[in-house]
Amino acid sequence: MGRSDRIYTYIKNLPAGTAVSAQEIASHLQLDRANVSSDLNALVKQDLLTKEGSRPVRFSLPNQPKQNDVDTFTQKNPSLKNSIEQAKAAVLYPPQRMHILLSGQTGVGKSMFAEIIYRFSQEEGRIAGNAKLVTFNCADYANNPQLILGQLFGVREGAYTGAVASRSGLIEEADGGILFLDEIHRLSPEAQEMLFTFIDKKVFHALGETSFDRTADVQLICATTEDINSALLQTFTRRIPMKIHLPALDERGLNERLNLISGFFDDEAHNLNRNIKVSMNSLRSLLSYKCPSNIGQLKTDVQLLCAQGYARSLSEKQTALTITSYDLPDTIKEGLYSSEKRSDLWKLTSAYPSRFIEFQKDRENQFPFSENDTHDIYQLIDHKITDMEKIGLNAQATKEVVDMTIQDFFQTIGTAAASNESVVNLVGNEIFSTAKRFLAATAMHSDSYSESLLSGLAIHLHNLLSRVKNGQRIINPKLEEIQHQHQLYYELAEKNKGIIEEELAIQLPDDEIGFLTLFLVPQIIDEEATKVKVLVVTHGEATASSMADLVNELLGNRTVVAFNMPLTCKPKSMLMEIEAYLKQIQNSNILILSDMGSLTNFAAELQRSTEKQVKCVDLVSTLHVLEASRKAQLGYTLEEIFLDIRKITHIDEQFKTSHTIATQKKSFILTACTTGSGSARLLKELLNKQLNLYDDYIEIRSFQMTDEVMLEKELSNMKKQGDILCYVSTFNIPTLRCPYFNVSQAFSTTSLERIQQLIDFDYTSTLAIQNVAPMIQTLDGTILLENIKNWIVSVERQLTLEITSEIKIGLMCHLASVIDNLKLEGTPLAEQTISFETAQEQSLYTELRSLEMIYGITFSQENFEHILAYVFKQKFSL
Repeated sequence: MGRSDRIYTYIKNLPAGTAVSAQEIASHLQLDRANVSSDLNALVKQDLLTKEGSRPVRFSLPNQPKQNDVDTFTQKNPSLKNSIEQAKAAVLYPPQRMHILLSGQTGVGKSMFAEIIYRFSQEEGRIAGNAKLVTFNCADYANNPQLILGQLFGVREGAYTGAVASRSGLIEEADGGILFLDEIHRLSPEAQEMLFTFIDKKVFHALGETSFDRTADVQLICATTEDINSALLQTFTRRIPMKIHLPALDERGLNERLNLISGFFDDEAHNLNRNIKVSMNSLRSLLSYKCPSNIGQLKTDVQLLCAQGYARSLSEKQTALTITSYDLPDTIKEGLYSSEKRSDLWKLTSAYPSRFIEFQKDRENQFPFSENDTHDIYQLIDHKITDMEKIGLNAQATKEVVDMTIQDFFQTIGTAAASNESVVNLVGNEIFSTAKRFLAATAMHSDSYSESLLSGLAIHLHNLLSRVKNGQRIINPKLEEIQHQHQLYYELAEKNKGIIEEELAIQLPDDEIGFLTLFLVPQIIDEEATKVKVLVVTHGEATASSMADLVNELLGNRTVVAFNMPLTCKPKSMLMEIEAYLKQIQNSNILILSDMGSLTNFAAELQRSTEKQVKCVDLVSTLHVLEASRKAQLGYTLEEIFLDIRKITHIDEQFKTSHTIATQKKSFILTACTTGSGSARLLKELLNKQLNLYDDYIEIRSFQMTDEVMLEKELSNMKKQGDILCYVSTFNIPTLRCPYFNVSQAFSTTSLERIQQLIDFDYTSTLAIQNVAPMIQTLDGTILLENIKNWIVSVERQLTLEITSEIKIGLMCHLASVIDNLKLEGTPLAEQTISFETAQEQSLYTELRSLEMIYGITFSQENFEHILAYVFKQKFSL
């Protein structure tokens, strides 16, 4: 056991609530105090310990909240963690719960998942303890819309022949609770449409009634085994915002399958009131046999084995119930001889030397699982991309989140507490020695790497070897950035890659060289204190923490802090609690996301009492928290995040106000250098001579990069004055999200033409807005045109296009005219079938939907084709 493990075990064995100092631990364990202090702080960073007080600082275990059924379920089913968090968000979504659409193969546990949501809703007080979970299988009435209308909404006496009495429907029965509609895809389109009014307005009428006088508060959970995009009406799926996919059993991994099997045997041992002994070969067979009906079939097969064993124990008058491989049917026994998972299977069960595992009737069995997944950068990237696709982030936003994940991974390598002994046991002497030789060969000096870095690289090489042998691709989304920003360390890794290739008998692709480079880059800069801190402050027992936990999990960090304000809590008390927290942290820029009431007034008071910059946005949702946290981690300024988040919240204010005063802002091009202000001025003079700045409409500013704080201050001041179109510099500035040109590019004709295009569009778009805005009849023309301009720039970036400034101006004016006409006609929203010839055209229509949602309009096929002509063809036949 390593030193850190000894310290952590010592604290865990202390009485609950006991706090100890580093000196006390050092004395008791006979260790060096400095080493103990270092290990304790590393354990705090991993959230395994908390610290309090000063001189001496005391350490203790964090308070562990009581686990509920949902937490227990998530621990046993880690692949469903994201699905559970989505469901929690739907249940806690203020002010009313969101409807949910579940998808997944037969037997993946959709009914069980609905029950988990139901219990969570009760535990959180979102529904009453006596509220019902009503289940209805739509397949029973798939071909009779009238019958399903009666079943769901009830029947009035005399509505049809045979309706001799009025009766209520399932909606009324589930009032205040949840209605689970299984096999929703079996409903006809007519039957799906019958649910529209209830979903939209929560009103309905019984069969035989004409007015919508009945109301009910019911959360719908719909389930389907089919593709929701083809089996259901789009108008129906759009009305259910929370879509959750449950993975098949084969997608959930051996660890989780072992957990499920263990749980099923535990349940049977409890139900039969008998201990159940299962041979290791039986367990291995259950872990690897083909189970086409997923978890439902797995559970049934375990129950059948236990039933047969129970009958046998009764006939043989035995107290123990034993299951061996001889008792297995051939379909299950074949799993033992499966070569596909053989090595993983035996590795997983190698911790059990005995022939049998006993599931006891009076306690739950626990299996130790491998914790190696948290050290696998490849899995982290794969999972993160999957998570971002589930919540609908676009490609650029997903790349930014993956970049943050990679950055966070390598920043935590240096604080890992794994001992060398445990790492050698995991990866083997060969891989550990290879990692050590590689670091020694690339070391800048004798103290270039720590033991924790060595452990981290060894585990990384272990995962690399496994991935290469399985034929899986290695993708590094940050490769180009790494090659550019860390050229020296990349060349060092490239030079010494032969050590790894020769000793592990593999060939390293360039993407892997990029990961190895990050092990060599010193992680010495702590940028967290310079970033915006995001606080979620809302009324309710767990509303804020639910949103914060979901966002922190999705983005893979703990940057959002929640403050729940129960209705019994006075605003003054909450203000004092937040104030005390802000005085403890180093962050000087604070964004508060609140829901309503007096919480929106906290910003001014906190700014006075803490001397920090504080801004507040109200009417918060999970989307606001997600976007604020993402941009805070990417280094956006407080003002930028504040304005962007307000655009989400105050759409009416942004796009529908009737009186707007256009403020004249400047536009800038920056030149910067680290070698002296003279170089920056030289670049400025060069650009002044080569570019048309329209009589100083565009201002070129130069400065020398000598101090990061001064740089950020200068940039912040410039952003308040206007927009930064691009910058030419000897170094990349990550906080700027405009085009970057290095010094060599500044002398390139192609780059100068690109910069001139940026200037031309900015200048001519300003003139277009001034002249076209007064012609817009239904909306504020200035805001409409500014919004379209920003949309065009976003489309150009997302679709990787280069559109001339003339075409962009034409498209801007055309879109403004089309939107104005559609609003003038008052055409109601309608479903349009838009045809596409290429994936790029489909991507453009996806971007166009944002304008439809903002302005409440629907573009026709003809409208879309005109826009295609602008964006892709860039020429027109008049």
